[in-house]
Amino acid sequence: MSDTMLEVRNLRAGYATAKGFVRAVDDVSFSLRRGEFLGIAGESGCGKSTLAYAIMRLLRDNARVESGGLLFKGRDLVPMPAAEVDALRWTDMAMVFQSAMNALNPVLSIGEQLTDAVHAHRSVSRDEAEAMAVEMLALVDINADRLRSYPHQLSGGMKQRVMIAMALILKPELLIMDEPTTALDVVVQRSIIEKIEELRRRLGFSVIFITHDLSLLVEISDSLGIMYAGRLVEYGPAAALFNEPRHPYTEGLMNSFPSLTGPLRRMDGIEGRTPDLLSPPPGCRYAPRCRYARPACSEGGCPGLAPSGEGRLSACPYPMGGRADGGVAGEGGRL
Repeated sequence: MSDTMLEVRNLRAGYATAKGFVRAVDDVSFSLRRGEFLGIAGESGCGKSTLAYAIMRLLRDNARVESGGLLFKGRDLVPMPAAEVDALRWTDMAMVFQSAMNALNPVLSIGEQLTDAVHAHRSVSRDEAEAMAVEMLALVDINADRLRSYPHQLSGGMKQRVMIAMALILKPELLIMDEPTTALDVVVQRSIIEKIEELRRRLGFSVIFITHDLSLLVEISDSLGIMYAGRLVEYGPAAALFNEPRHPYTEGLMNSFPSLTGPLRRMDGIEGRTPDLLSPPPGCRYAPRCRYARPACSEGGCPGLAPSGEGRLSACPYPMGGRADGGVAGEGGRL
């Protein structure tokens, strides 16, 4: 059996608007192993959620996959008939949607929403479905008496754990989480992350965890992908990317959150804003905001990922810290 669970090949996807087609995902490729935890980080609007919805075949009516492949356990999801994709969702791959505050149905009890997913894919009795719901709630540390509760009777952290239970109730092999800790305080965020990692070790599923907060991912991810303006700009082992980023955008993200250990240091935000994807700039899309940019960075086509050592990929043609003055960042720089 192949060790690869999911393979994304040169995926291009976006949205049709009155002003033109917005390609929110542009030539993205990566693979996910069985049991792997892949973190995908980047600013808001960089294409992370579009990538997740494309994998799940849940894009909006005005959206489409232009080209590329989405091979899930060897089968391409892009040309697959809708009925076959429906059969895969929740049984083989599932998703925890952004903002549990709004994702749960306010007029149905937690038990009804959990068992609905079971009845949609399994021919089981009501008692069997409820037993599965009780078992899954126990895994996320929620008492069985909450089956009769409605979403407004739960805290934000409990709602998020219910969403995780709902996604895992049929034991899928792939779990996609789209900013599952948004709007939660840092203590609850930590407990959610620890619970996800515990369940992954226990149940053996693969995870794609999408967030704009890179600090959430560095400890628990096996691999990290950094997205900017619809493209992957860096990809590789999480620890290596954290200790020595090879792309200036990754460095900028790292410098945007404080360190919990060591001496105090100034946090440097990334100046400027992300480009308009209706008409992205020539060359490297990060060049207008990059402090290391050279004139050549704004010429030609957008650079793709290329090997940069230690099993890592970077879209920067000067991956060891080329600067505008022609030098290389030494001890004073992280690149």
